[in-house]
Amino acid sequence: MSEEELINKSLNGDRKSLEQLINSVRDSIFNIALRFLYSREDAEDATQEILIKIVTNLSKFKAESKFKTWTYRIATNYLTNLKKTKFEQKNISFDFYANDLKTFSAPKDYNLPDKDLLEKEMKTSCTLAMLQCLNREHRIAFILGSILKIKSNISAEITNTSPSNFRKRVEKSRKLLGNFMNNNCGVYNPKNPCRCNTRVNTGIKCGRIKKGNLQFSNDLKTYNEEMEELHSLSGIYQNHGSFESKSSFNTQLNQLIASKKIMK
Repeated sequence: MSEEELINKSLNGDRKSLEQLINSVRDSIFNIALRFLYSREDAEDATQEILIKIVTNLSKFKAESKFKTWTYRIATNYLTNLKKTKFEQKNISFDFYANDLKTFSAPKDYNLPDKDLLEKEMKTSCTLAMLQCLNREHRIAFILGSILKIKSNISAEITNTSPSNFRKRVEKSRKLLGNFMNNNCGVYNPKNPCRCNTRVNTGIKCGRIKKGNLQFSNDLKTYNEEMEELHSLSGIYQNHGSFESKSSFNTQLNQLIASKKIMK
């Protein structure tokens, strides 16, 4: 069934078509939200709210762009206008984070059977936390342009700016992250002493790694070892793979259909 058919049937109350339509974008939106917000709980909540906005505004979709582009615009607008998250309220900066990375408050060696899994958790957590040092404008630009590799003309449409302005935002975000990682990250620059496997004990001690409740590694749909490129920002972030949402949208979807909030 084509996208146009799915949309038309959804607007006429076809629950299965609406589920299929929403499922086609749900994971993509969750991945943007998680990278933007860092907190899985916040990302789950934001994804639900964004999906509700998509469903209740579906009749406004005029097919002037691709459906996914339209949903990304809704997601981006929602995320950039959220009130400050708990993580953002800490006013994390690159300078603060650099000092934190140079502080080892626990033994460097970790040799239990879950070593590889926790190292992945540490690496993913660390690199996503770095994104929080960017302001929201530059953060969303880096996510769209450098991680998701969406073309600047499409990203400009998503973020309601011009292609040249969007490219400037991506360039600035890459410069800020690149400078930080070049001076601190051992994955990006092997000359740096910091390594993910030497931070596992510290992560556990300070609560960033919760062994019984991993935030990132347990629910990776893919984890692409071969995609990691040293000295490449895009390679390091694409190495995360794809995150999977734990929550279900079916209950809210059925309620929206019952209330006829998506009807033409």
